Amino acid sequence: MNYYVSTDKSLLDINRVWNWLKDCYWSKNIPIEYIEKFINHSLCFGVYRRNTHEQVAFARVVSDFTTFAYGCDLVIDAEHRENGIASFLTKYILNHSELQGLKTWTIRTTKEAQKIYEKFGFKQATNPETILEINDLGIYSKHDFVNLYKKDSLAG
Repeated sequence: MNYYVSTDKSLLDINRVWNWLKDCYWSKNIPIEYIEKFINHSLCFGVYRRNTHEQVAFARVVSDFTTFAYGCDLVIDAEHRENGIASFLTKYILNHSELQGLKTWTIRTTKEAQKIYEKFGFKQATNPETILEINDLGIYSKHDFVNLYKKDSLAG
C-alpha cells in the first residue's frame, strides 16, 4: 500500500480535516475551532501518501484507554476512496498499542460502510434497547447555534 498511518498530531492538516468533516451528515457545518478542540482531546490517526506525505484520510478515537473506545470521524479524501484505506486504517486503529484489552468498542456508521467494520468484528448492538443517546446531528446548522470556541478575530 502506498500509504502510511501516523498518530502525530503535528502532521494533521486541520483545514483539510475540517473541509472533509464540514460536509458530512454527522458534522455538517462544524466550526474549525471544534475540529481543533477535538483533535486535542482524541487519539487521532492521519493517513498519508508515502511519496508526497499528503494527508488523504483521518479518524479519531475517544477513549479512557482502559475499558471503552468510540471510533469516529473516519473520512477519506474522495480521490483516494476505493483503495482499501478504510480497512487499512480500521485495522491499524484496532491494533494500536494503547487500545488493546478494551471491553467495549463502539462506532456510528453508514449502512454502506457497515460491511467494512463487520470484517473486524463489529456488529449490531446485542441489546440495542439498553443503549440510549442524546443525538443532535444538525446542531452546527441551527440558527441559534453558538460557537463556544470561536476565536476573537480582533485579537492579535
